[in-house]
Amino acid sequence: MWSRNHSCSIHPGGPGLFGISFANPAVLHGLWAATLPTLIHLLNRRRTVTVSFSNVALLQTLQQDRMRRVRIKQWVLLAVRTLLIALLVMAFARPTIRDASFERGHGETAAVVLVDRSLSMRQTTEARSLMDHAKDRAISALEQLDGRDEVVLVAFDTQIDGFVASPVDRLRLSVPGLEATYLSTDPVPALDGARRWLRESKALNRELYVVSDFARSGWKEVEAYDGFDGSTVFLLKVPDAATTNVAVRSIRPSGALLSVGEPTQLVAEVENLGAERVTSLPVQVFVEDQRIGQRVIQLDPGERRRVTFRYTPDRGGARAIRVEIPDDDFAEDNARSTVIHIPVAIRVVVVGDDQDRYYVEEGLASGSGVQVTSIQASELGGLNEAEVDVLVLCSLRTLGRGTLNAIRRVVSRGAGLLLLMGDGLDVRLYNERVLPALCPAQVTGIEGSRGRTRFTSLDADHDGHPVLDDLLGADLTGPRFYLNYAVSAMSPSRVVAVYKNGMPALLEHRLERGRALLLTSHTDLEWSDQAVTGFFAPFVHRAVRYLATGGYGRDDVTVGQRVTRPVQGGRDRDAVVQSPIGPSETVWAQQLGDRLHWVIERAHMPGIWQIYSGERVSDRFAAQIDPRESDSDPIDDEILKGLFPGSDVVFVEADADLSAVVAGYRHGAELWRYVLAAALIFLAIELSLMSGETRERDPGSGRNAS
Repeated sequence: MWSRNHSCSIHPGGPGLFGISFANPAVLHGLWAATLPTLIHLLNRRRTVTVSFSNVALLQTLQQDRMRRVRIKQWVLLAVRTLLIALLVMAFARPTIRDASFERGHGETAAVVLVDRSLSMRQTTEARSLMDHAKDRAISALEQLDGRDEVVLVAFDTQIDGFVASPVDRLRLSVPGLEATYLSTDPVPALDGARRWLRESKALNRELYVVSDFARSGWKEVEAYDGFDGSTVFLLKVPDAATTNVAVRSIRPSGALLSVGEPTQLVAEVENLGAERVTSLPVQVFVEDQRIGQRVIQLDPGERRRVTFRYTPDRGGARAIRVEIPDDDFAEDNARSTVIHIPVAIRVVVVGDDQDRYYVEEGLASGSGVQVTSIQASELGGLNEAEVDVLVLCSLRTLGRGTLNAIRRVVSRGAGLLLLMGDGLDVRLYNERVLPALCPAQVTGIEGSRGRTRFTSLDADHDGHPVLDDLLGADLTGPRFYLNYAVSAMSPSRVVAVYKNGMPALLEHRLERGRALLLTSHTDLEWSDQAVTGFFAPFVHRAVRYLATGGYGRDDVTVGQRVTRPVQGGRDRDAVVQSPIGPSETVWAQQLGDRLHWVIERAHMPGIWQIYSGERVSDRFAAQIDPRESDSDPIDDEILKGLFPGSDVVFVEADADLSAVVAGYRHGAELWRYVLAAALIFLAIELSLMSGETRERDPGSGRNAS
């Protein structure tokens, strides 16, 4: 089954009389010029005038014989000139013939065969992967070409290997070696290359073959290509993907506050992308390859469900977590891994004057699992960033450029920052330097009064953040804020808590690998009573634990990305990178900015990647597949057709005979050389006839000249 979609009503290579078609059919309008000899003959025709003369019978007989020969010659000359013009016009129209017995049956062809090798092609149907079906279609496309054609075979996902023409026999042998990758679908680089390559070709037939599942997720954002004018685009479909597919969408801790020995929950999201109800589906979760739980669920078509598992960390550090379900028709989305960081003892450095640090130090001392170091602002320059998990800045009035850069460097490399704004700040300095560098915002003034006669409090309706979750309940005395800075958050900072007067109270900002929290008030009792309420100690503990833990998925990347990981301690200049499956590779530290990094050019498969430095695991991260690849719904044919304006778009179904389809759209062997040769023969005949007529008209010219 195949369908035709044209951008014009008449295909230029459509079959004509005896299988003859024309590559430049518009030139055929020039056939009207073949009537010119007839028109000229009619315009120059004279009426016969009878002149009285002596009756000489012999002269009359001779004249009649001569005129009969002249008229025959004139009619022959008229026919020759008409055919000469017609043949010249037809030669410029480039006639072709589709006949396998004539030369090779088709004209010179330039063809690009694009084969989708993205992750979605790993889905199975009819006990075979879509990639296996695609390879069959690619071989079928190459069988339509021969050794005299220009052919390029390119496999694509988000990347391509390049456009280099090769002998078609060699390309056929290379097709079985094509394999589907774990990368997502992006046909744009392949289509760009095909357009450039076909534009440069002078071949009579220019053809583009695209073999793909044409999944909507990969094709819907492709813009129209206007560079395929005059080309025929064959869109070769593979069988529809099977409908049984359940995907693991995510795995994460239920909260951002993780610590050794404290129970938490891991939450997995599972979605049924198939058309049938799934029953008795076991969902398992593993920590460091040790199974810690299993749930059996049921899912209706299109349903997405969260599955929770109880988990109590037994030790800290970077922990690999994986959730799995049984294999189905798309096994690649049946597992998902991530790396979470569980702090052991949080190293907190509190910076500020003694009176500004006091309540923060007391609040942190009331709990366990925290190591507190107190320093003055002047000591920040000598800070060892490897020994800091969280920085707490307590109302620092001024910050030099060097100190500010040191703080930003520590946070961007993974530490947390809690910034408390107190009395006597240089507002201009904060607006111009400090806040843009650490937590984008603008201070517009101070709200409240110092007499502690008026106050505001935190809005309990905005306590969904992990630091504030259930902390503003009725069992705790909420703090009163007598003074606070009026702050306007700027993107990409976000407000996570507000006062009841509507002003931002707590802002959060992601700074590369670290995070910052900005509290727009202070612990000084002239500013608030938070330090002497039951709110403050839990708040400051949650804040430092949240900042030290880092965000969920901080170490997750998408398959295919270039990965840069900072060198963690040590002085090793090389490391071994172990992929989830397959051989390891050696990488060398590269100076990026002011720090050494391990650089992995492409994380080509999903799972946990580990970096070994000095014979120990120094770093690890998780690579995730693009979740859009699980959606196998094809894009609408009309949308695909619109991507190639000015060209003939032919949809070839999976069970269609490609040879018959291509034959109906391809120009045959070119005849213009033969037509031009015939025109030259008729030109020689015309010149010969004209030469004879001239001699008859003036038979004595030669003797007179002598």
